[in-house]
Order: sequence, then C-alpha cells, then structure tokens
Amino acid sequence: MDKTDRFMQELKALSRKRGLLSIAAILRDWAVIIGMAAASIRLGHWAFYILAVWIIGFFQFALSEAMLHEAAHYNLFRWKRLHHALEFLYGLPFFRTVTLYQPEHRIHHSRLGGEDDQLINDYRSLGLFRDDVSISWIWIFKPILGFGIYYTTILTLRPWREGVKIVAFWVAVLAACFYFGWMRILVLYWFVPLVWANYSFVYWSEIENHYNTVSGTRTNVSPLYNLIAHNGGYHAVHHKYPTIPWFNLKKAHALWFAGCDDLSNGFLDTYRQLRRNVTESSVPVFVRPTRATAS
Repeated sequence: MDKTDRFMQELKALSRKRGLLSIAAILRDWAVIIGMAAASIRLGHWAFYILAVWIIGFFQFALSEAMLHEAAHYNLFRWKRLHHALEFLYGLPFFRTVTLYQPEHRIHHSRLGGEDDQLINDYRSLGLFRDDVSISWIWIFKPILGFGIYYTTILTLRPWREGVKIVAFWVAVLAACFYFGWMRILVLYWFVPLVWANYSFVYWSEIENHYNTVSGTRTNVSPLYNLIAHNGGYHAVHHKYPTIPWFNLKKAHALWFAGCDDLSNGFLDTYRQLRRNVTESSVPVFVRPTRATAS
C-alpha cells in the first residue's frame, strides 16, 4: 500500500460520523448551562453570577459556534436531515439555523481571504488593517466592554422558511417562560450570557482563526479550550479537511499538522502572536497587518 492509499484510508476513517457522541456532547453543554444557572440562583451572590454568566456564555459558544458549525458541514450525524431536525438544540436558541449559516461559511472555505470573504470586511471594520491598530484594545478591552454584541450579532428571518422556524421556537419559549414565571431567569441566564460572554467568545474566535498568521490559519491547542469548544481550536486541519468531524480533529492534527505554523497555546499566546511582526513575503495579504510596528 502506497502513501496515498494509506492517507485516503486514514482520511476516510477519520471522517466517519458518530451521532450518539455528538448528542452526548450537545447534552453536556446544556447540562452545564442549566447547572450553572441553578447554582447561581441557589447561591444568590453577584460575584458567582458574573462567573456563571461567563461559563454559560462559553458553553453557549460551544453550541452556537462549534456544534452549529459542525452541523453546517454535516459532521454531527450520518443523516443530513437530522442536522436540520435537531437545530433547536444548537441553532434556534441563538436565532440561527443550519441553512442560514451555510452560504457565508461556504464562501469562507472556498474563497478564504478573497474580497467576497466576509472575514475581510470584518477585519477591516475592526481596524485590524490600520497602521495605528491597537491589539490590546481590540483583543482584550473591547469584547469585555460588550463590543461583541455589535460585532457578532446575526439576526435575519430571510428566507422566510427559516425565519418562521426561529419565530415559532421563540414564541413557544417566551410563552412557556411567561406561563411559569421564568422570564427573569431567561433574561439573566440566557440573554445576558448570550450577548455579553458568548458574543465575546465568537469575537475572539473570529480574530484568532486567521489574523496575522504565517500560514493563513491559526490552531489553538489549549486543552481546556478544545475540551469545552469541541476541538474548535484545531482550525487549520478543519480548513484542509472539513469532512472530519469535531471529535477526530485532534487526532488528525497530530497526524498531519503537528508541526504546522501558527500554533497557539491559548488566549495569551494568541495575543502575543497577534502583536508580532511577520514578514510580508510569507503572509497572505488578508491576514497581514499593514502597520510597521506592533502595538
């Protein structure tokens, strides 16, 4: 067996879907969200509430970005229809559906770094291509101050076939919460984490994945991050082989990408890399800062 055949066999094996494992991962996220909300309500302390908001937001991110993203690639289950049927677990609570997620994300994969890749406009609007860019302000302070909601909020009801599903879901949720007297809980333990913490994690992820990289894509190998975000940090191998499901990304990274450029060990390491100077000759134009010196 030659190397090509061996590689194709490995890729095929790593691309197999495991529906029960995906369901378990999704239920884990919901269990943590509900458990943190219950613990915060029971303790009734403002400091624990802030902690709960950020933990809940992180697990919302795991659902709304990692799991919805995997569903958009049909990587959660063997049957494609099931990805749409179960989007009430990882899409509709975040005002999104698999179908709404797919078009822009397909462009991102097929035309990464091109002018029709929305990421370029996002980086430009954030000021990341400015000569006087301040990475400290953009990476650390803006999301903590709530800028993530402005940057990442995605709310559309078009096409109506998808919008009707979102509206129907939230009408049912709001009616149930109103009937049982849970409206305050919904606001404090769903919407506050959603618009503050979850959108901050989305914001960080969008910048980390491609900005100021040598290869064009950054990989975050932090064990904690990947444990919570369903291996979402292994972004380079995902871009190269998007049919590999979330639970095999770490294994695929170890096989083929362990020595790749742009490896980050976590939040602070990414911050260091975002601030570094990278030679123009080795960096794709869409990820290279135009500043002469890092700030």
